[in-house]
Amino acid sequence: MLETDRLRLRAVRKTDLESMQKLWNDRRVQKMLSTGYILPLPEGPKAEEELINKADLLYAMVETKDSKEFVGFTNLFDFQAKNQDARLGLALLPEFWGRGYATEIVGFVVDYAFREMALHRITLNVFESNVRAIRVYEKIGFVREGVQRKANWMEGRWQDVIWMAILREEWKAEQTST
Repeated sequence: MLETDRLRLRAVRKTDLESMQKLWNDRRVQKMLSTGYILPLPEGPKAEEELINKADLLYAMVETKDSKEFVGFTNLFDFQAKNQDARLGLALLPEFWGRGYATEIVGFVVDYAFREMALHRITLNVFESNVRAIRVYEKIGFVREGVQRKANWMEGRWQDVIWMAILREEWKAEQTST
């Protein structure tokens, strides 16, 4: 189990399926996580098995330390061993947006990935309409590396997908200066 000031990042439990369904079935969350069609999370043993057996480099449920309330999840996936690169994922229930939790989680995961997992870089992609997430990533030190122009159809219009990354040496330089 890993902890930040206010949050706990822990392993997946079988009892998390209901919370994950709530998260994935919220259209405000769903539309920001995938370029695919918005579909509800399938129920039943297969969904539970997939949740428990995630093969990501890091896959953690996020809960509040004080009340143990489910907040969301974070992960490092698509790990490239040769390049020491992984993609960052994050999803929070909307009732936890705007409380600084995303910044706390991303900052912790980036620090943990560089210090404890010896990653060289962390990559992510974010939709241009997710302005709050972009601010969080830039605040942590992620740099825009590229744009897939009009690559995602959402809410009746095409929008860009922004690719961002942070390198270990950038993170170290920021840690040294603060």
